[in-house]
Amino acid sequence: MTERRHDLGGWHTGVAHVGANVASIDYDGWVYGASDSVEAWIDRDGSWHESGWPSCLRVPRGSGRLVGDVPVRFAAHEVTVDDQTWRPIVAVDCRTNGSRAR
Repeated sequence: MTERRHDLGGWHTGVAHVGANVASIDYDGWVYGASDSVEAWIDRDGSWHESGWPSCLRVPRGSGRLVGDVPVRFAAHEVTVDDQTWRPIVAVDCRTNGSRAR
């Protein structure tokens, strides 16, 4: 059985631990994650993007390094499949490094 909860309280602020198109955020006793793409993201200028990888979580081209820790706002869903539960990040807000938390 697959179940998807959308009621995790909206936006949260956390520190994303970022590598090449992967991110994890420790928040509220859970580790939230994303890889390759999120469902939506807001760039530093406030423009919405439908899917893709958030610009604030990108590894600079040719750097060969990890981004490190990036403060962001994020939203997630809870997914349960066959009694296994995880919380994928579905949206990221890159404006002012997460300081717009409400």
